[in-house]
Amino acid sequence: MPGYDGFPEGTDVLQILWCPFQHVYDDPTAPRNGVAGPWVQVRYRSTGDLGERFLTPPEPVAVGEPGYLPTPCLLRPEPVTEYPHPGLLGEGFEDRVEAWETATFGDPDDPEEYDPRYSWDLSTAPGWKLGGHEPWNYQGYHGPLRCGACGSAMRFVAAIATDEWDGGTRSWAPLGHLEGAPSEQRRNQRPTDVVLGGRETMRVFDCPVSTHHPVVSDLM
Repeated sequence: MPGYDGFPEGTDVLQILWCPFQHVYDDPTAPRNGVAGPWVQVRYRSTGDLGERFLTPPEPVAVGEPGYLPTPCLLRPEPVTEYPHPGLLGEGFEDRVEAWETATFGDPDDPEEYDPRYSWDLSTAPGWKLGGHEPWNYQGYHGPLRCGACGSAMRFVAAIATDEWDGGTRSWAPLGHLEGAPSEQRRNQRPTDVVLGGRETMRVFDCPVSTHHPVVSDLM
């Protein structure tokens, strides 16, 4: 994938694999104790070592959750400019952003009502993405995720989303995808047919020190 800078030396292929069954991470050593979702693995490989290619992707023998089996679709990678979510930048920055949004997009009759334009239009891009800034965690930011094996700060790899955008992030939709009948717009919004949790997004992290350390994944 052009622009992705997470490849270890000697690799140029990234595979994100998961088991299409519901897994509860109830092991104390698991990356997200108590979270239910598909079990995820990240593999870095070299094109020269791939050998024979599959002309048709193999189908799983069984699928526990229909929403965990992506519908094959054509990838059209698009580089975008985004910025870290406010929680990552500290309370001072959050206060400045809120003041700007209230003054610019607020309701004069209700100071509590304003459009969170930074989070919706400028911060982390919604939908499926590789690299960039990690999507906002609605539980708040409590520092970087730490590798369970070595304690290093984890590296954000990818976001796997139920929807490419929602009512607040329509500005990120590709040109033409907000046109047509509502059914067509909904189809554009969920091209992979993946459904995670309550229409949530899965974040995938790996350890920059060793690809053999456990992967961290969560739903937000």
